[in-house]
Amino acid sequence: MTARSIFQKVCPGCMATVARDARECACGHQFDHDDADTSLTSEEIRLKAEELYQNYLAARVEQATKAVQTAQADFARDPSNQDKSDRVASAIREMQAAESALAAQSARVTEMKKAMLPATSSPAPLPAPTPARKRATTLKAAATKPQAQMQITRKPIPVLTEVVAAAPEPVRPKRHTKVAAVAPKKSPAVVVAPVKQDVTAPQPTQSATPNPAFRQAQAAKAEKILKALSSAKPAPKPSVKTTKEELRTPAAKKPEPPQATAPIPVKAAPRLYTPSDKKECPNCTASVAISSARCRCGYEFPSSEHLIPSLAMSDEERAEFAKLFNFP
Repeated sequence: MTARSIFQKVCPGCMATVARDARECACGHQFDHDDADTSLTSEEIRLKAEELYQNYLAARVEQATKAVQTAQADFARDPSNQDKSDRVASAIREMQAAESALAAQSARVTEMKKAMLPATSSPAPLPAPTPARKRATTLKAAATKPQAQMQITRKPIPVLTEVVAAAPEPVRPKRHTKVAAVAPKKSPAVVVAPVKQDVTAPQPTQSATPNPAFRQAQAAKAEKILKALSSAKPAPKPSVKTTKEELRTPAAKKPEPPQATAPIPVKAAPRLYTPSDKKECPNCTASVAISSARCRCGYEFPSSEHLIPSLAMSDEERAEFAKLFNFP
């Protein structure tokens, strides 16, 4: 059980502790229409209750408006979805219902305020009594005032002229693009490289009669040709008789020198029999110990030797089989 001060009270809306003379809590609860407050009339208490309900309807309208905006944004992302379209329609109906309820409540509050206005308005103050002599003097002073001062100056009434709809001005763009004057680029000057002229030696003038130098060269060439022809004389042609005799007599075979015969290496066949303390692997024909259960090639020997037939080979077969493993 908690103790509470006599200067505080508990809000029935949020169960918070507030001051004793507080008229409204932070949660929105109004203490003005409580039975403890005897200064308010029944009409004022009803009016405040209706205003509280009006504030609730306004908050409901704001919440429905946000729900419609959210549903519309969701429907804009997927316009082909029928469920989202139905959500938008239901949110709009709820918003319209809330707006109509708020409008009816607002009209009801304004009517209650109008009904309470004459009763709550303070009566107009009564005019203070004035003596009869002062009233007569004021009437005489008003009669003696010149008429020019009593004229009412009226303000001239402005003449309404017809407004002619002018043509709409063209909308100017907000941003003006400034086009800077660009100077034309000068093309670089083309420098022409000087062309070197081929300096050719002057050719001698040709004439019909050969000069002495040409004659000497031609004579030297002729001598070289004659020497080459004299040195390369053709062999004498064989006569017909000699060729016939050579055809009749067969050509004798020239004795060839005896060639030395190279010794042929003869490889002896390896011994393929197995000793008594070893046995032969049928997979790789290797000799292993008789007590071993597996060969180096991976072959496993059975426990009973009678299952493996004996390898019976003659000497010729052993020699032929040994040649397969001998490489030259």
